[in-house]
Amino acid sequence: MQNKKKIAYLIGACIFTVIALAAIQGYFIYNTYKLTEREVNTKIKKQIAELEDHAEFDAIKDSWMEQTGKLSERYVYKKIAKKEYLKLIQINQDSLSEAMKRYMEKFKKPEDFEIGYSDYLTSLVILNNNITDSVYNGKLLIFDNKVKSTNEISSSIGKWQNTNESESDNPGAVKKKYTLMLKTEQFYSFANWQKTILGQMAGLLLFSLILMFFVVYLYYLSIKNLINQKRIADIKTDFVNNITHEFQTPLATMDIAIKTLQRKETQMSNEEYKTTLSLLERQNSRLQKLFQQVANVSVNPVADTSSSIEINCNEIKEIIHDFTLSKPDILITCQQNQETITIKIDRFHLNTILINLLDNAVKYGATQIDIEMNSIDNTFLLGINDNGKGISPKEHIAIFDKFYRVEKGNLHNTKGLGLGLFYVKQLVEAYRGNVKVISEENKGALFLISIPL
Repeated sequence: MQNKKKIAYLIGACIFTVIALAAIQGYFIYNTYKLTEREVNTKIKKQIAELEDHAEFDAIKDSWMEQTGKLSERYVYKKIAKKEYLKLIQINQDSLSEAMKRYMEKFKKPEDFEIGYSDYLTSLVILNNNITDSVYNGKLLIFDNKVKSTNEISSSIGKWQNTNESESDNPGAVKKKYTLMLKTEQFYSFANWQKTILGQMAGLLLFSLILMFFVVYLYYLSIKNLINQKRIADIKTDFVNNITHEFQTPLATMDIAIKTLQRKETQMSNEEYKTTLSLLERQNSRLQKLFQQVANVSVNPVADTSSSIEINCNEIKEIIHDFTLSKPDILITCQQNQETITIKIDRFHLNTILINLLDNAVKYGATQIDIEMNSIDNTFLLGINDNGKGISPKEHIAIFDKFYRVEKGNLHNTKGLGLGLFYVKQLVEAYRGNVKVISEENKGALFLISIPL
């Protein structure tokens, strides 16, 4: 349990470290992204400044200003209404945009970015006879280069003011003096903004990903090796504990038999003598099989279905007899519904299951144990029912865990390693079977085992 906690803490520390490194790396990458964004922005503004500082660009701008001036004069003399005035301003938008597109393509350098350029009218005010006429306030496109994206960025603001004096078409009319005030704002857009910036950061991003991958991979290898080492240590410990647990019953039985021979050799009849020798022979055979298991079998038992055995109460009476020799106060009965049940299972494995369940019942206060065997729907059913202390329903799942023992408070009331039921479950599952318990406190326990025939 302590080792599991250490591994859990180590995994938690590794996860925290990876998250912290990822956060720090993400912070630096974000700052690098913003720095690169500013550098790209600066280069684009420089590119725009060079485009605007050219005679052809001034000619496009002057053409629009001249057209707007003429329209303004017509508006001042009320030859056109405000709506018509704004509509006429927009009429020349396409021709100016086409001229701007040709101009930008003509002077584009290989290192220049593919940008969209737009010029908008944001304010148009006419001051006439000290009367201010706000003709337009908003964002009206004057021209662009027909390359636009959704996000436009302001690059500069322009202001233009001109005072005009003109006559109407009527001869002898008084000249009118008016002032035209314009505000324009220039925008640029970059269709592949993020893609371009990330492209310039590709080396850094690739290096960061590789570095993070190696850090995570090294953590993974370290934790995997630690878990493997712990698993190997647990396997060795479990192996010794399992075999030690299995040795207890035959050794105890043999000890009783030997003491019986030593003390009552002169008083024993031939039949009793033969029975005792037969007992020693069976337990010796069991020990040899256990030693064979130590030499040839891993901790997890392997099912042996190469041969079939016939099961009935007579077949297991020797197991019951040997078990009750060391526990003479225990009453064990056996009942079967069929005369004989044929099942593909190693007899040694079946004996181990029975002995562990009997031993577990006695440890928890049973004085009477009933064994019942049955065959239903091509399934072998084995029931072990006792009148012991019983098991609380909340512990039904845990009792089959390795080293688990039912506790009362902080004290274990029974001796043992908590391996018996765990080993039973391993054996049953090796034969594709299932084991479960039905029990309540102070009402005994019923263990049900089902194994496909």
